[in-house]
Amino acid sequence: MNVVIIVNIITSLGIMLGGLCMRKYAKTPLDHSIGFRTVRALSSDEAWRFANEKCGMAWTVIGAVCFVLSVAAVFLFSDNSPAHIAVLIILTAAAVLSAAWVEIQLRKIQ
Repeated sequence: MNVVIIVNIITSLGIMLGGLCMRKYAKTPLDHSIGFRTVRALSSDEAWRFANEKCGMAWTVIGAVCFVLSVAAVFLFSDNSPAHIAVLIILTAAAVLSAAWVEIQLRKIQ
């Protein structure tokens, strides 16, 4: 099995787990140890809950979708297919863009 496939699966599960943790800790008061930690998100309890709920939901969905794509790519493409690298690029871009989207949303509500 190609290393990229293993990285895709582990990264997808990690993003999904991170999203679930963000959503769980969004309900707690400001906690600096885990979650969406930017200056805007840490500015108030409301911003903290909003950022972690939105980013957590996005990361949970992104992780789940990319996990399914990663597993499907194992069966649909050969080990050396560029499709495996494409899934990793999509996963990384989606996670970064979702964080940027949440930061833009925070700017609008503050």
